[in-house]
Amino acid sequence: MSNDLARLAARIAALERRLAQQNRTSRLAYSSIENGALDVYDDDGSLRAVIGQQPDGTTAVNVVNGPPPPQPTAPVLAPAIGGIAVTWNGTFTDAATPPLDWARVEVHTSTEADFTPGAPTLRGTLESPQGGTLIVTATAPVYVRLLARNTSGAASVPSPTAGPRAPGTVGADDLEIGANGNLVPDPSFETGVVAGQLAGQNLIAVEAGGNDSAHALRIDNAASGSSRSLYYDRFPVTPGDRFWLAADYKVSADYAGNGVLLALRWYDANGTWLSSGVISTTAPTPNDTWRRLTGPLLQAPPSAAYGQVRLQATAGTAGKVWFDNIECRPVLSTARNGARSEVSPLGLRLYDEDGDEAVSLITGAPNYLTLRTDGTPVATIDQSGNAAFADLAVAGRLTIAGDPIESYLAGFARGLVAVDYQASAVSASTTDYGFVELSFDADTSRMYRVVVDCYADPSVAGGELVLVLRDGGANAPTISSTQIQSGIYPMAGAGYHRVHLETIRSGWSFGAGLHRLLTTFRVQYGPSGQTVRLLGGGNYPGLMYIEDVGPYIPETGQYNTGGGTATPPKKTYTKTYAASWSGSYANRGAYNSYYGNQCLQGYYSSTNGMQAALIGFPSSLATDLSGAVIQKAEIYLYFEHWYYNSGGRAVIKAHKHASRPSTFSSDGEAQTITWGKNVGKWVDITAVFDSTSWRGIALDPNNSDRTYYGRAQGVGQTYPPKLRVTYTK
Repeated sequence: MSNDLARLAARIAALERRLAQQNRTSRLAYSSIENGALDVYDDDGSLRAVIGQQPDGTTAVNVVNGPPPPQPTAPVLAPAIGGIAVTWNGTFTDAATPPLDWARVEVHTSTEADFTPGAPTLRGTLESPQGGTLIVTATAPVYVRLLARNTSGAASVPSPTAGPRAPGTVGADDLEIGANGNLVPDPSFETGVVAGQLAGQNLIAVEAGGNDSAHALRIDNAASGSSRSLYYDRFPVTPGDRFWLAADYKVSADYAGNGVLLALRWYDANGTWLSSGVISTTAPTPNDTWRRLTGPLLQAPPSAAYGQVRLQATAGTAGKVWFDNIECRPVLSTARNGARSEVSPLGLRLYDEDGDEAVSLITGAPNYLTLRTDGTPVATIDQSGNAAFADLAVAGRLTIAGDPIESYLAGFARGLVAVDYQASAVSASTTDYGFVELSFDADTSRMYRVVVDCYADPSVAGGELVLVLRDGGANAPTISSTQIQSGIYPMAGAGYHRVHLETIRSGWSFGAGLHRLLTTFRVQYGPSGQTVRLLGGGNYPGLMYIEDVGPYIPETGQYNTGGGTATPPKKTYTKTYAASWSGSYANRGAYNSYYGNQCLQGYYSSTNGMQAALIGFPSSLATDLSGAVIQKAEIYLYFEHWYYNSGGRAVIKAHKHASRPSTFSSDGEAQTITWGKNVGKWVDITAVFDSTSWRGIALDPNNSDRTYYGRAQGVGQTYPPKLRVTYTK
């Protein structure tokens, strides 16, 4: 019995050892599938895979009955050669990552907006879960939907529909590169190229609302203060090449950061970064207004083989930055040294044989012009606008310090306008008799002196000579015409007596137009039968003349008994006042601090809407004009820009503001004056400045016609506004 138990125990121990060895080896270490397959089931008993020989005789691992993949997001469409470019960014509407059994995304197109993807609409597939771009051939506008499939062949819910998108070829006109010299592709973010590259990114994206374009690039700042950039493709350069960069930008009202940056990065032939040329602003005003960022020309350094444009929002901690209308343009030059010409978006520069600038006609920098003959300068316009010429001929109007030359000369006497000499004698008795007629055209803005100077020869001593000056107007004068002056001269003795008669009258008192003046004479209170001769000789002729003695001067004298008067006599003053403040107003509403003291009028774009400006003058103007009668009011303005090269039309009104207000208002009465570009001149605004309550002027056309869009210089600029008032007080 004991022996049997011992043998049983030994047998059980041997079986345990064999079982342990069996568990440590592969379950199919010595197995195979002969002409068959191994089926794999899930916990529910559903077939998930077939490993081995398939029903069609092939051998493979076939996954079946997998769950459908998630819905892909809508594609981004862009023009492509012969059709459209369809881009998927690798994301899903209801899943963060693709499932492990994801296989591909199908691209389906149709000319119908509401279509169901199927075999007839399939145009191709994207095989990477990270997304990609597929060029789809199309001859008409199409709609696009994406369909995801897994390794089981199960289809997802179709993506949202994108489109329609019309095909066409992509060339210089589409990318805006080459045809106009711009090396930046998709500079206004309109073609979808940049938008496709940025698809799926939240903090930098293309969105609606550009500067005179449909789209712009938006960069969001983060609290971390990191910088965010957009890099364009590299382009070949040669050391010494120069380029001009510019971009439109704006920042949001809550912006905080170190500024915005536009740069050209330089690389050598191996792609190694060398250096960067940078144009930046470190303190953009956070008011959501588009501005232009540009700067000096950037030059490729030695060893440079490639250039690359970069946009950047620098170290931002809050708010947003937008970019639009990016430009990178080469400077065209006929040579690198010596005599040469250079053309860039800034303008034109010409250099002489010594390499010195002879002509500089560029924006954003002083302009000047020097003309030479055989190396000798003969004419110059310097960077301050001063000019020197050997001779000057002006076919049109010549203006000096804002006054037309004729207005400047009008301040002086013009001298004789009519004259007559008498060498013969004319006799009269006690009845008026005519002597000399002299005519002229009177100007109501002028003053005139009329003089008669001759000899009187009475037949006998005694009596008086009566000399009368008469005005017949435009008609033939007679001895009964209106008397405008007279003189009485005693004839105490026989022989020649020198007689002189004159009067000073304004053209206004004469009346405008032709006046025929007549001198008449007679004797009175003399001996019976007395006569008198008026005469001049060959060497001592009699004389009558009419003289222009200057501009009209109003009468300011008054009677004074000699005992003193409480009120002094009136006086005419002409005073010039420099403007003390100025500014522009967006939408004819709030003051626009972006333009500082500049004075804008009219409509350019919806950014600032219908613009207007106010210009004010010091308080001394109100003091001077209190109780005064304004004879003439003139304003000096220098318009440095009009929308059209031919100039524009300034619309001038008056206002009562003693200091610059926060919102715009002015009088309604307006005066419209044609103006040239870069022209400063004085204009008469008496018609609208007709009250002592007015304290300045407004530029306010309130008209969207571009003829009225202009910019005048304001306080603190080279040619600020001035007011010149002639008044009597």
